[in-house]
Amino acid sequence: MTRAAWLLVVAGAIALPGAASAHLQRPETVIAAIGKVQSRAAHGVVSVARDAHVQRLLIVRVGPAWDALPADTRRTLAEAWHHDWRAAVPDGIVGVVDATSGHAVMNFDAHGRARVARPGPPPDQEAGSRNSLKP
Repeated sequence: MTRAAWLLVVAGAIALPGAASAHLQRPETVIAAIGKVQSRAAHGVVSVARDAHVQRLLIVRVGPAWDALPADTRRTLAEAWHHDWRAAVPDGIVGVVDATSGHAVMNFDAHGRARVARPGPPPDQEAGSRNSLKP
């Protein structure tokens, strides 16, 4: 191996841990960022917390101000929260739910893309579904 190639390998090995750690976030940091007072008022966030039983689940409860936002804005916010949570928690999942009813207001596909959920209870609610996160 030439000296130049060796130096590139060493430089890459030194830079890699720093670059990798720069992208890692702590779960508490993500929760704090979503729950900031300014964000809460502007985005309709009522509360944000990690689920007590399923630690990889982040529950973001939203109120009426959330519904007043354009659908594209809600989608963008939810996808950003999902992205940040996945960066902080391996295989993390995010539930964006109505603070009053506990029903999901956003759904995510396998790629983390969000879509606005149908308002009201899920269609299978009568069959004893546990698809809502009531407070």
